[in-house]
Amino acid sequence: MENMSSLILHTSGSTSEPKEINHLWDKIQWCANQSITEIGLTSQDIVLDVFPGNVIAHYTVTALPAKISGATLISSNFNAYGYIKLFNKYRPTYISLLPPHVALLEKTKEWQDLDMSCVRYMVTGSQIISQQFINTLRDKGVQVVANWYGMTEMPPPVLIGYNSEAFDFNPKSGYTVEFTSDGECVINGFATGDMFDITERKFLRRRVTAENSTWKR
Repeated sequence: MENMSSLILHTSGSTSEPKEINHLWDKIQWCANQSITEIGLTSQDIVLDVFPGNVIAHYTVTALPAKISGATLISSNFNAYGYIKLFNKYRPTYISLLPPHVALLEKTKEWQDLDMSCVRYMVTGSQIISQQFINTLRDKGVQVVANWYGMTEMPPPVLIGYNSEAFDFNPKSGYTVEFTSDGECVINGFATGDMFDITERKFLRRRVTAENSTWKR
């Protein structure tokens, strides 16, 4: 990794033509350190990671923050039954799960008795997050469910909602966030195409509707 000047990711093409996103490693490390500060990640933490290496979250949300902070990292492809076994074996203090992950976990018989009280901080995002989803994790014992908003071009955390589907509109250090009159989010002057309800502080939709997009209704 140290010998590469940049990280090149390719978007899926679900909302438009696939595009190449080029990140300098210095910026990736900066974002990872932002995550470490937000999470309070230390060498005492145990991180359970299911993000593949071709997504930005692997570098800015889970694996790289774990490496930099000296935390124990358990990395695995996601499988609902396998995840619960790993969870019970290592009792992670920090995890990141998306709604599709939890939907699969809920189909297992082991889910009902899963105690997640070891998790002091959990990151979610990448789509509309409902209060019901957050409450489900809180009922399992997760201490903080943090809904992170960001994107491939502007990696999270940019805005965060703590145990709530509504975002705190105070951006994290290094980002400026504005909203147009119709609710489009603009980060550091970059028009994101993501539309928000300004009053409720909730994400609504993308300007371009697409099936299987990361931010879809």
